[in-house]
Amino acid sequence: MSLHPPGLLDMSRSFMPEALAGMAPLRLLDAAERRHLNQIRACGYLRLFDVFERVLVTVARERARLDLETREVLEPILRLDCFDHHELFVSFESELALAFPVRPRFIDEPPDYQQTLTHATPLSLLVLALHFKLVTQQHYLACLRGDEALEPHFVRLLRDHWTMECGATRTSSSALAIQEALANALRGRVPSALRDYRLLVFACDDVLRRQAELDVDTFARVRSKPLAASDRAAVVEAQIAAHRKTFLTVGIANVAFVYAMRNLGPTAPAMLAGIVSALASR
Repeated sequence: MSLHPPGLLDMSRSFMPEALAGMAPLRLLDAAERRHLNQIRACGYLRLFDVFERVLVTVARERARLDLETREVLEPILRLDCFDHHELFVSFESELALAFPVRPRFIDEPPDYQQTLTHATPLSLLVLALHFKLVTQQHYLACLRGDEALEPHFVRLLRDHWTMECGATRTSSSALAIQEALANALRGRVPSALRDYRLLVFACDDVLRRQAELDVDTFARVRSKPLAASDRAAVVEAQIAAHRKTFLTVGIANVAFVYAMRNLGPTAPAMLAGIVSALASR
C-alpha cells in the first residue's frame, strides 16, 4: 500500500538532513545539484537499509533452521520480526523513483555480504542487528534537529521506521532482548564475535562503496553536462564518506551500543575505535 497519494513528493526540498547527507564538502556543485544528489542519497539510503537488514534476517533464519544451538543464540532476532519495514521502504522508493528525473540505480543483493554473514559467529550477528536498530533511532533524531526544511513525507517515513524499530509496537523490546543476550553471552565466545563483527562492518562498507558509485552514475545522468573525471572522483568520495557515516560510524559510536559492547569485555571499546580508524583509511 502506498504511503500517500502519488505525485505529492516535494522535489524542491532536500530529503536527507545534512548530518546524514554530507553535501557540505561538495562546493563544486550548485544548490540544485546538491539537492538532486541529496535526493539520490535518499533513494540509496532506503535500498541499503532494506538490503542490510533483510539479508541479515534471512541468513539468521536459515542458520537457525540448521542448528539448534545457533537458534538459541539468535532467538532475539528470530522470535520477533525485528526488521519489518520492507513494504514501507519499497512503497516510498517506488514513488521517489517515479518523481525523480531518471531511474536511480541500486545494488542487487550482495553475495559477499551474505557470505560473510553465513560464516560469522551467531553472536556477531546479534551485534550487527543491535547496531542497525540503534542507528535507526539516530537517523530519525537527525531529521528532527536543526532548521532544515526537509521533504515532509521522507521525514514521516523515518518516523514510521523509527516507530517500528524503537516505538510502542510489537518489536519495541527487540533491541533490549538483543542487549540482554549480549550481556549474558559466554565469555569464551566474545573474542570471535568481536572479530567477526569487524569483518561484517567491512563487508557492509564494501556494499556502501558500490552504492556510492551507482549514486554518482545516477547523478551524472541528471546533470545537463558531464562530470569531469576529477569532479566525479570527488563526488564518489563524498558519497562513500556520507554512506559510511550514516550506516557505520554513527552506529559504532552510539552510546547505547558502546555500553552494550563494554559489557562484552574490557577490550571491546578499543576494538570499536580500531574499526573506526580502519574505516577511515580504507
